[in-house]
Amino acid sequence: MSSEDQVRPYHAKDEARGQEAADAVAAVLKHAAEKDKAALTRVAPRKQPKWMLPLGINLAVLAVYLLIAPPAWVVVNPIAPPDLTAQTSDLKKAIYFQAQRIEAYRVEHGRLPAQLADAGSPTPGVEYVNEGDRFRLVGMVGDAPPVVWDSSTPNDEIQALVAGSLGG
Repeated sequence: MSSEDQVRPYHAKDEARGQEAADAVAAVLKHAAEKDKAALTRVAPRKQPKWMLPLGINLAVLAVYLLIAPPAWVVVNPIAPPDLTAQTSDLKKAIYFQAQRIEAYRVEHGRLPAQLADAGSPTPGVEYVNEGDRFRLVGMVGDAPPVVWDSSTPNDEIQALVAGSLGG
């Protein structure tokens, strides 16, 4: 390659003066006009298939039917709460375990806790009464009589219930 050779892109023509430049400008203007015209014309949306209307109507009728007169397989049965004896039994177990936490606190600190939370996570619905060197735990379930744990008296019924549930 000599210093007199010109380096040009491969698609460049030898001379692009007069007519070829005018043709290029005309092509650009024609393309711009076509783009403007295409932007102004809107494509019509596709029509809905004919099967969509009957399907929509049938689904709407089914939904209204299920809402107004639901069949048995649609109705969800609520979960019934356990009976009162089972709830009382569970409360007795919870009170027993809470009393054991309080006794462990007494052994560790040499005194009863000021409040139930000091002995560990308190059982909801259980009231703690500190009476000096003894304590009481009182819990209620519905209309049943209260379940009371008194640390000064033996609670054989609750201990037997808990021992029986633990397999001991």
